[in-house]
This record gives sequence, structure tokens and C-alpha cells, in this order.
Amino acid sequence: MSGLPNAPRWPYPLLRLKPGKEGLVSKRHPWVFSGALARPSESPLVRLADDSGCVIGVGTASAGSALAARVFRFEDAPLDEAFFRGRFESALALRKELGLWEPEGGCRWVFGEGDGLPGLVVDRYAQALVIQVGTAGLEALREVWWPVLFELGKREGIAAFVERSQSGRREEGLDPVNRLLKGSLSGPVTVREGAARLSVDLLRGQKTGFFLDQRDHRLQLGRVSEGKRVLNAFGYTGGFSIHAGLGGAAQVATLDISIPALDQADRDWAANGLDPAAHVRMEGDAFDLMRQLEPAAWDRVIVDPPAFAKQRKDVDKAFKAYKDVFRLGARATAPGGMLWCFSCSQHLDRTRFQEAVWTALLEAGREARVLAHLGQPADHPYALNHPEGFYLKGLWLSVD
Repeated sequence: MSGLPNAPRWPYPLLRLKPGKEGLVSKRHPWVFSGALARPSESPLVRLADDSGCVIGVGTASAGSALAARVFRFEDAPLDEAFFRGRFESALALRKELGLWEPEGGCRWVFGEGDGLPGLVVDRYAQALVIQVGTAGLEALREVWWPVLFELGKREGIAAFVERSQSGRREEGLDPVNRLLKGSLSGPVTVREGAARLSVDLLRGQKTGFFLDQRDHRLQLGRVSEGKRVLNAFGYTGGFSIHAGLGGAAQVATLDISIPALDQADRDWAANGLDPAAHVRMEGDAFDLMRQLEPAAWDRVIVDPPAFAKQRKDVDKAFKAYKDVFRLGARATAPGGMLWCFSCSQHLDRTRFQEAVWTALLEAGREARVLAHLGQPADHPYALNHPEGFYLKGLWLSVD
């Protein structure tokens, strides 16, 4: 897929705000909602202007979405090759400075608004790169940014380029994309994460293939698993499980509804030299299976469910689902054990998340101490002027 036909050239059309609606943009918040616009945009690329016509930002627009515009530059300048090259290089330099850019590792290179590129995600998995393109504006600019990304990727040793553009595409009038862009893949790629080697299916796995945002917490679990019984609920391909096994766990259970994911967990367990007899697969709905678990039988319990609140209107329903599954996790945790609770729902804020965990423990009749508040890792940065970019919430608990 190339850029959209008839993509507007610079200068892009003006998109005016209603009088008095420039406040958030003037504070460098990158989102503009439809209620702030004088009229909907007819162009995927715009120069955002206040009511007097003074340009205050440049970015992309989505006519049919409540999130009507995303600002890339807070100045009157084009989204050209030099702009994208600068943003890509800046994001890459940060990952290198953090020590996360490794030839055999996994790392998020570009994280949307956090790296000044709203709607774009780029993940590295060893010698492969996976991109997600979420807006019509980025599609209109594909012939500008894609050659730059491809060039830089080749320079960094990337041999295969994959696109997994799915979430939110239809709202932008775009078809979902799942394809190999350049290079070749013979199957899943293997990434090194600490002592673990983990397989990632770039074309059929969830999101971009794996959950890089849990890297630090997987490593953390491995450090406190020696001799323990570990339950990994919503375990996907067993990333937490492998780290627990390598950390010396006596027994590890991986619980997931996906048969292919559990099959991969079994293969990775063996490929990491771990005893197959120490790994138990639990196939089925997590809520159902966790109700059947023996209470207080697991020393380490990880509850990392999917995003129950994908829209703001879902928060109340999602709160109940999180509370219920965290209660089941607390019920399964042995006295003196540890429980990790997570939410990746952006719309469930930190206060509501902690309330869900607190209520869950009360209903389970358990008490806990907070060992740490957890969040997304450094290769998933969010801008101070865009707090919505903070999406991954976690609590590490010692359960009495």
C-alpha cells in the first residue's frame, strides 16, 4: 500500500478551532476532539489554527472520529522527510542510551505520541521490525516516512519488515493490514530477554507479536521464583512462565484460552532447557479455570488480563471484570505469597485500578502490602503533556 491518492501537498488545508478552544493545544497536548472544531476536516493532513486563523500546529485529522486531530508539530511546518528522520533518529538514540537496542532483543522503537509520532508504533524483534499504522494521515504520508524507516532499519541490521496495522483502522476508512513488507520470514523469530529465549510469531501473534511492555516485570518475577509454585494467568505464550522456570521455580502453570499460544509456551519451555514435568498448561477461560483452583496454593500469581475497557464508556463494566479476576488471583495466592495485578486499559486510570485491586482483596478476605507500583517500561515513554499515553498499570503485592 502506498500513500493515499491525492494526498494534500504543503501547505496543508487549515482546520480551525472554535473560539476559546485552543487551550489544550497551546499547552502542547497532541489531541483535539471533534467538539473543539469549527467544522469537520475534509483532509487527512491539516494545519490546525485558532479562530483568528493563526496556525498553532500541524498534524493528521480524522473526520469520522471523536478524536478529530493529532498534532505532530506545534509550529507551521510540513511533515516532510527531514521531520520523520529527526523523530526516528531521536527515538532510536533514546533506546540505545537506555541499553535496550540489542541485535537479539525486543524493543519498541516508536511509541506514537510518546515519540512525537501519533498513530505510529514500531517494534523491533531481533532482526525483524513490525509497524502499526493507525491513521489516514499517516497513510497519506507513507511515501514520505516509509523509505526513511526502511533505510534506518537496514542500517541497524533489520532484515525483515512486517506490518500489523489493525486496531482502529476501520474508523479511519482504512482496511486492516497484516503482511510482510520486505525481506522474508521462515516462521516465528526468537528474541533474547535476559537469560530467556522467547519465540514471537510476527504475522499471527497478538498486537505486534508479543507484549514488550511486560519485559521488566517478567525479569522481576524470575528473580523471586526459586523453589516456588507459580501461576501465570492470561499467560499467552508463557513469557512470565519461562522466566519463572529459569529462576528456579518448582512448578509453573500457564493458563490461557489459546491453544496455539499454549503450544508455543510448551515449545519455548523445552527450548530453554527446562524440565517439561515442571510446566502445567491450563487451557480455557481464565475466569472459569481460576474458580476451580485450589485456594492459597500458589506462591507467585500473575494476573495480566486483556484490556477490558477499550472505550471510556466501558470503564464501569471493566472495573467489575478486573475486580473479579483479581479476587480470583488473590484467592489462589498462598499466605506470604506474591501477587501481580495488571491493567493495560488506558481508560481505567490509576486510582480506579487500585480501587479494583483493593476491593478484590477485601472480597477475597485477604490483606496485602504494596511492594511496588508498576507501569510501562522506558521504551514505551509518554509525554508529560499527554498523560493519556500512560496505559499500563500494575501492583506488586505481598499477600498475607
